[in-house]
Amino acid sequence: MPTAESVRTEPSRRAATVVAAVVAVVLGVATWISITAVQAINREADAAPPQMVHAVPATYQPGVPAAPAAKAVPLPMGNWTSQRGVQIARRALQWRGWPYSFGAGGPDGPSYGFAVDKDSRNDGTVRGFDCSGLTMYALAPWLTLVHDAASQYMQVGSFHPSIDSLQPGDFVFWSGNGTVNGIGHVAVYVGDGKVVQAPRSGDVVRVTPIYEVESGTMGATRPLT
Repeated sequence: MPTAESVRTEPSRRAATVVAAVVAVVLGVATWISITAVQAINREADAAPPQMVHAVPATYQPGVPAAPAAKAVPLPMGNWTSQRGVQIARRALQWRGWPYSFGAGGPDGPSYGFAVDKDSRNDGTVRGFDCSGLTMYALAPWLTLVHDAASQYMQVGSFHPSIDSLQPGDFVFWSGNGTVNGIGHVAVYVGDGKVVQAPRSGDVVRVTPIYEVESGTMGATRPLT
Protein backbone atom coordinates (compact mmCIF):
# COMPACT_ATOMS: atom_id res chain seq x y z
CA MET A 1 0.00 0.00 0.00
CA PRO A 2 1.45 3.45 -1.00
CA THR A 3 2.61 5.58 1.85
CA ALA A 4 1.61 9.21 2.27
CA GLU A 5 5.16 10.23 1.38
CA SER A 6 5.13 8.29 -1.91
CA VAL A 7 1.77 9.78 -2.85
CA ARG A 8 3.17 13.26 -2.33
CA THR A 9 6.39 12.68 -4.30
CA GLU A 10 4.89 10.85 -7.31
CA PRO A 11 3.39 14.01 -8.93
CA SER A 12 6.69 15.81 -8.42
CA ARG A 13 8.58 13.03 -10.18
CA ARG A 14 6.13 13.11 -13.08
CA ALA A 15 6.45 16.88 -13.36
CA ALA A 16 10.22 16.63 -13.35
CA THR A 17 10.10 14.04 -16.12
CA VAL A 18 7.84 16.26 -18.25
CA VAL A 19 10.10 19.27 -17.72
CA ALA A 20 13.17 17.24 -18.67
CA ALA A 21 11.47 16.04 -21.84
CA VAL A 22 10.47 19.60 -22.82
CA VAL A 23 14.01 20.86 -22.22
CA ALA A 24 15.40 18.08 -24.39
CA VAL A 25 13.03 18.99 -27.23
CA VAL A 26 13.90 22.70 -26.98
CA LEU A 27 17.63 21.95 -26.97
CA GLY A 28 17.19 19.68 -29.96
CA VAL A 29 15.32 22.34 -31.92
CA ALA A 30 17.93 24.97 -31.00
CA THR A 31 20.73 22.67 -32.15
CA TRP A 32 18.95 21.98 -35.46
CA ILE A 33 18.48 25.73 -36.06
CA SER A 34 22.16 26.39 -35.31
CA ILE A 35 23.32 23.64 -37.68
CA THR A 36 20.99 24.88 -40.43
CA ALA A 37 22.22 28.46 -40.04
CA VAL A 38 25.88 27.38 -40.22
CA GLN A 39 25.18 25.31 -43.33
CA ALA A 40 23.47 28.30 -44.99
CA ILE A 41 26.44 30.54 -44.17
CA ASN A 42 28.85 27.96 -45.55
CA ARG A 43 26.85 27.64 -48.77
CA GLU A 44 26.86 31.43 -49.19
CA ALA A 45 30.61 31.59 -48.56
CA ASP A 46 31.23 28.83 -51.10
CA ALA A 47 29.14 30.53 -53.82
CA ALA A 48 31.22 31.84 -56.69
CA PRO A 49 31.38 35.67 -56.89
CA PRO A 50 29.43 37.19 -59.80
CA GLN A 51 31.35 37.39 -63.06
CA MET A 52 31.54 40.40 -65.35
CA VAL A 53 29.41 40.06 -68.50
CA HIS A 54 31.06 40.13 -71.97
CA ALA A 55 34.41 40.65 -70.22
CA VAL A 56 37.60 40.53 -72.28
CA PRO A 57 41.30 40.49 -71.35
CA ALA A 58 42.64 43.99 -70.82
CA THR A 59 46.37 43.38 -71.09
CA TYR A 60 48.14 46.72 -71.21
CA GLN A 61 48.90 47.24 -74.90
CA PRO A 62 50.16 50.73 -75.79
CA GLY A 63 49.82 51.54 -79.44
CA VAL A 64 47.07 49.00 -80.15
CA PRO A 65 44.53 50.33 -82.67
CA ALA A 66 41.33 51.76 -81.30
CA ALA A 67 38.48 49.41 -80.51
CA PRO A 68 36.12 49.05 -83.50
CA ALA A 69 33.30 51.57 -83.56
CA ALA A 70 29.75 50.26 -83.31
CA LYS A 71 28.27 49.82 -86.79
CA ALA A 72 24.92 51.35 -85.89
CA VAL A 73 23.50 53.43 -83.08
CA PRO A 74 21.33 51.13 -80.97
CA LEU A 75 17.72 51.91 -80.17
CA PRO A 76 16.89 53.56 -76.84
CA MET A 77 16.64 51.17 -73.90
CA GLY A 78 15.29 52.03 -70.49
CA ASN A 79 16.16 55.67 -69.86
CA TRP A 80 19.24 55.53 -72.09
CA THR A 81 19.41 57.18 -75.50
CA SER A 82 22.45 57.84 -77.68
CA GLN A 83 21.99 61.59 -77.07
CA ARG A 84 21.97 61.07 -73.32
CA GLY A 85 25.09 58.93 -73.61
CA VAL A 86 26.88 61.80 -75.34
CA GLN A 87 25.78 64.11 -72.52
CA ILE A 88 27.23 61.70 -69.94
CA ALA A 89 30.55 61.59 -71.79
CA ARG A 90 30.68 65.39 -72.09
CA ARG A 91 30.03 65.85 -68.38
CA ALA A 92 33.08 63.70 -67.61
CA LEU A 93 35.22 65.33 -70.31
CA GLN A 94 34.75 68.81 -68.88
CA TRP A 95 37.07 67.91 -65.97
CA ARG A 96 40.09 67.01 -68.09
CA GLY A 97 43.26 68.32 -66.48
CA TRP A 98 41.88 68.26 -62.93
CA PRO A 99 43.99 66.27 -60.47
CA TYR A 100 43.27 62.77 -59.25
CA SER A 101 42.56 62.58 -55.52
CA PHE A 102 41.62 59.35 -53.77
CA GLY A 103 38.04 59.34 -52.45
CA ALA A 104 37.38 62.73 -54.04
CA GLY A 105 34.70 64.06 -56.33
CA GLY A 106 31.01 63.32 -56.57
CA PRO A 107 27.72 64.51 -58.01
CA ASP A 108 28.50 68.13 -57.11
CA GLY A 109 31.95 68.19 -58.69
CA PRO A 110 35.51 68.03 -57.30
CA SER A 111 36.33 67.74 -53.60
CA TYR A 112 39.29 66.95 -51.35
CA GLY A 113 40.38 63.34 -51.03
CA PHE A 114 42.23 61.47 -48.29
CA ALA A 115 45.35 59.35 -47.90
CA VAL A 116 45.23 55.55 -47.85
CA ASP A 117 48.81 54.72 -48.80
CA LYS A 118 52.16 56.29 -49.70
CA ASP A 119 51.03 57.27 -53.20
CA SER A 120 47.96 59.11 -51.88
CA ARG A 121 49.71 60.72 -48.89
CA ASN A 122 49.04 64.25 -50.21
CA ASP A 123 45.51 63.67 -51.47
CA GLY A 124 43.98 65.27 -48.38
CA THR A 125 45.15 68.61 -49.78
CA VAL A 126 44.30 67.84 -53.42
CA ARG A 127 40.92 68.88 -54.82
CA GLY A 128 39.81 66.71 -57.70
CA PHE A 129 38.32 63.32 -58.53
CA ASP A 130 39.01 59.65 -58.24
CA CYS A 131 37.68 57.26 -60.89
CA SER A 132 34.27 56.57 -59.35
CA GLY A 133 33.90 60.18 -58.19
CA LEU A 134 34.20 61.29 -61.82
CA THR A 135 31.54 58.81 -62.95
CA MET A 136 29.26 59.95 -60.12
CA TYR A 137 29.41 63.46 -61.55
CA ALA A 138 28.91 62.26 -65.13
CA LEU A 139 25.63 60.53 -64.29
CA ALA A 140 24.42 62.89 -61.54
CA PRO A 141 21.47 64.51 -63.40
CA TRP A 142 19.86 61.09 -63.91
CA LEU A 143 21.08 58.75 -61.16
CA THR A 144 22.79 58.96 -57.77
CA LEU A 145 25.66 56.47 -57.56
CA VAL A 146 27.64 54.86 -54.76
CA HIS A 147 31.23 56.09 -54.57
CA ASP A 148 32.68 52.68 -55.44
CA ALA A 149 33.65 51.31 -58.86
CA ALA A 150 32.61 47.71 -58.16
CA SER A 151 29.17 48.76 -56.92
CA GLN A 152 28.63 50.97 -59.96
CA TYR A 153 29.00 48.04 -62.37
CA MET A 154 25.53 46.77 -61.40
CA GLN A 155 24.06 50.04 -60.16
CA VAL A 156 24.34 52.18 -63.29
CA GLY A 157 22.34 49.84 -65.55
CA SER A 158 21.42 46.27 -66.44
CA PHE A 159 22.75 46.05 -70.02
CA HIS A 160 26.42 45.10 -70.43
CA PRO A 161 27.60 45.75 -74.00
CA SER A 162 30.58 44.01 -75.52
CA ILE A 163 33.72 46.10 -75.87
CA ASP A 164 33.35 46.24 -79.66
CA SER A 165 29.85 47.75 -79.39
CA LEU A 166 30.52 50.54 -76.91
CA GLN A 167 28.66 53.84 -77.23
CA PRO A 168 29.72 57.26 -75.83
CA GLY A 169 28.71 57.47 -72.19
CA ASP A 170 29.08 53.74 -71.48
CA PHE A 171 30.97 52.95 -68.28
CA VAL A 172 34.00 50.69 -68.75
CA PHE A 173 35.32 48.67 -65.79
CA TRP A 174 38.59 46.85 -65.06
CA SER A 175 38.76 43.85 -62.72
CA GLY A 176 41.84 42.11 -61.40
CA ASN A 177 40.22 38.66 -61.49
CA GLY A 178 37.25 38.92 -63.86
CA THR A 179 34.65 39.15 -61.09
CA VAL A 180 32.45 42.10 -60.18
CA ASN A 181 33.97 42.14 -56.68
CA GLY A 182 37.43 42.42 -58.24
CA ILE A 183 36.63 45.66 -60.06
CA GLY A 184 39.00 48.44 -59.06
CA HIS A 185 38.69 51.02 -61.83
CA VAL A 186 35.99 52.67 -63.94
CA ALA A 187 36.07 55.15 -66.83
CA VAL A 188 33.63 56.71 -69.30
CA TYR A 189 33.77 55.77 -72.97
CA VAL A 190 33.96 58.84 -75.22
CA GLY A 191 34.20 57.22 -78.67
CA ASP A 192 37.03 56.35 -81.08
CA GLY A 193 38.28 53.60 -78.77
CA LYS A 194 39.03 56.02 -75.92
CA VAL A 195 37.84 56.67 -72.38
CA VAL A 196 38.07 59.63 -70.03
CA GLN A 197 39.40 58.54 -66.66
CA ALA A 198 40.86 59.65 -63.36
CA PRO A 199 43.85 57.28 -63.24
CA ARG A 200 45.82 57.50 -59.97
CA SER A 201 47.33 59.82 -57.37
CA GLY A 202 49.76 62.27 -58.96
CA ASP A 203 47.98 62.11 -62.32
CA VAL A 204 45.10 64.10 -63.82
CA VAL A 205 41.76 63.39 -65.46
CA ARG A 206 42.60 62.58 -69.07
CA VAL A 207 41.53 60.80 -72.24
CA THR A 208 43.23 57.44 -72.79
CA PRO A 209 43.03 54.71 -75.45
CA ILE A 210 40.97 51.91 -73.95
CA TYR A 211 43.80 49.37 -74.19
CA GLU A 212 46.24 51.66 -72.40
CA VAL A 213 44.31 52.05 -69.16
CA GLU A 214 45.47 49.01 -67.17
CA SER A 215 45.70 45.24 -67.34
CA GLY A 216 43.19 42.77 -65.97
CA THR A 217 39.73 42.04 -67.31
CA MET A 218 37.57 44.66 -69.01
CA GLY A 219 33.76 44.90 -69.17
CA ALA A 220 31.12 47.59 -69.51
CA THR A 221 27.67 48.76 -68.43
CA ARG A 222 25.33 51.04 -70.37
CA PRO A 223 23.96 53.63 -67.92
CA LEU A 224 20.22 53.99 -67.27
CA THR A 225 19.30 50.68 -68.92
